Amino acid sequence: MIDDDTRNAAYERALRAAITPDSVVLDLGAGLGIHGLLAARLGAKRVYLVEPHDVIQIAQQVAHANGLSDRVVCRQGRIEEITLPERVDVIVSALTGNLLFEEDLLPTLFHARDRWLKTDGRLIPDSATLDAVPVSATAYYQRHIETWSESKCGLDFADVRAFATNTIFQDQGRFSGVRYLADPRTLQHVDLRTANSADCHATAEYQATVGGTCHGCLGWCSIRLGDEWLSTAPHAPNVHWSPVFLPVAEPILLQPDDALRLRVTRPAHGCWSWRVSGAASDQKHSTVLSRPLPAQLIEKQTTAYRPALSAHGTLVRDILARFDGHRTVQQISQEIAATRPEGQPGVTELSRLVADLAQRCK
Repeated sequence: MIDDDTRNAAYERALRAAITPDSVVLDLGAGLGIHGLLAARLGAKRVYLVEPHDVIQIAQQVAHANGLSDRVVCRQGRIEEITLPERVDVIVSALTGNLLFEEDLLPTLFHARDRWLKTDGRLIPDSATLDAVPVSATAYYQRHIETWSESKCGLDFADVRAFATNTIFQDQGRFSGVRYLADPRTLQHVDLRTANSADCHATAEYQATVGGTCHGCLGWCSIRLGDEWLSTAPHAPNVHWSPVFLPVAEPILLQPDDALRLRVTRPAHGCWSWRVSGAASDQKHSTVLSRPLPAQLIEKQTTAYRPALSAHGTLVRDILARFDGHRTVQQISQEIAATRPEGQPGVTELSRLVADLAQRCK
């Protein structure tokens, strides 16, 4: 992301138009803080860098190295768990994934907007779209789908093909050889200033502009930064985000003017499903089917399942019960070891587990 000059230049232009000497800015999911630090350099009065991971410590060093630490406040944690001393004029973020919804970060943006953005505040970006187009992608389809129909070392791996056709492929820089078979369409528009749902329910109707074999659809997102749109489409300048390929199980032969419909759905924190329908074809796919689904796994995902702790789960529970702010990692490890059968596990192994849990559950 730091090396993505196209993206960062677009963010800088949007920040330059939004920042005044009185601006208070929140860089949400700041990472190394490049956007928040740009806001500070552009003259913002105060900038909050909020980031749940340890990389925020490096962002703080970068702020100091650039002479910006007097206006930059670094806070480690999730925005849902952090209290800021004031509301902000601008929230800048990069919380859209390759298909806009897939990283499930939009609810974090909605929470920050509703809790910390002033009534007349601005979001950067403030709007986003999910776009797609049916494509002919002969070489790509051969490499990722058809290859499973061929024997490998004399062995038949054809059963793998069904898993591959239900997989979403994210492959930056490898879509230069695909051919659009219709004009791209916007499947779904999200106004980040007012939206509250991170569900995707989108349909687009296409009319083939050229004849060819449709191997699936390419999808991407576009975000509005100030007065300009930044797109992750293969026909746009390269950015670190990637277009995404949604294959069909059986390629569809299209003639000019043929109609095709694409329906894409994904509930928040759920799986992607896509349906490609034409006059002689109706194909349904889902990432649910991109991996084996043992009956036990399906059962555990139902609301009626009655979970019970495994031996490891019981061990973790016993460790967490001792996280009282007084015992040390060594003390907890020794206490747990004394309750376990000899050598199952030992103090050294327990110390590693306790330390790991302490880091993840801090």
